[in-house]
Amino acid sequence: MAKLFAKKSANTIRFADSEVALQDGESVLDGLLRAGHSVPYGCRGGSCQSCMMQCTGGTVPSASQQGLTAAQQELGYFLACSCHPSESMSVALKPAAEKIIAPVIDKSQLTANVVRLRIKAQLDYRAGQFINLFRNGAVSRSYSLASVIGVDDYIELHIKRVEGGKLSPWAYDDLCVGDEVAIEGPNGQCFYTPSDADQPLLLAGLGTGLAPLYGIVRDALVNHQHQGQIQLVVGGKHSEQLYLFDELKALSDSHPNLNVSFVAQQSTNAAVTEADIYQYCKELVPDGKGYKVFLCGAESFVKKMKKQCFLAGTNMADIAADAFVASGS
Repeated sequence: MAKLFAKKSANTIRFADSEVALQDGESVLDGLLRAGHSVPYGCRGGSCQSCMMQCTGGTVPSASQQGLTAAQQELGYFLACSCHPSESMSVALKPAAEKIIAPVIDKSQLTANVVRLRIKAQLDYRAGQFINLFRNGAVSRSYSLASVIGVDDYIELHIKRVEGGKLSPWAYDDLCVGDEVAIEGPNGQCFYTPSDADQPLLLAGLGTGLAPLYGIVRDALVNHQHQGQIQLVVGGKHSEQLYLFDELKALSDSHPNLNVSFVAQQSTNAAVTEADIYQYCKELVPDGKGYKVFLCGAESFVKKMKKQCFLAGTNMADIAADAFVASGS
């Protein structure tokens, strides 16, 4: 392939026999896409890790390796979407992980704009992790796993339809039972670990942030017989955005140590408390010392709740989070 730029800059990216000079403020991912290269990507916010690449020459900015394992960092892997080098780099695609092709076995409506997909796939995962769902083998988005190994014989995703998105409208409108989809993963560190069966837990999420929390709480109770008090708080702007009322009631009825709260800024449902989720959680758990906390939902929510829990006494190492980064899904 001919060189795209004759003049090298301080941050020239060498990739696939070509050189791409990054523009001011441009990430490696954006520069390569602008130059016409085919590079996998998803959220473009550093969460899904779909754009992971490997540095074969030069220095990797440490910020682009946040969230990667020590082994991945040692091998020079980095996230292209958050890589803004100050010097030239030679990069290569990460060896492709094997995609799993599996059929959709159930599709049902959860709210006016959220569907539940159940996919018959053999996958080794932990409830609360996420997988990448592909459309046409190229476009991918990350979705958290609401299913539990040993309880469900499928993987379950909750997909919110985002107007103008590249993947969610297809999954919401067009994907049918019997269709085969490609998935990759799992990834993520937001899952239950049975280190202390008596430790109190706080799980808080907004909207489809309930998906990973539903998996995590069932994993803790059903697979690991967690004995400590569990507070699950699910929030939204309006009560119509909330779901799984019957399923969570049945779960709490069979496990006395589980307390489930639905809260919304506006509510027309008697089962939903009209309240601010931040204040509600603050009053529910005024002293977070000794708690294990799981936070799932919009990035702004996770960031604010993480700070609130830390200030309430929770050890930062005991706060696990799955932040949904806006990507125009």
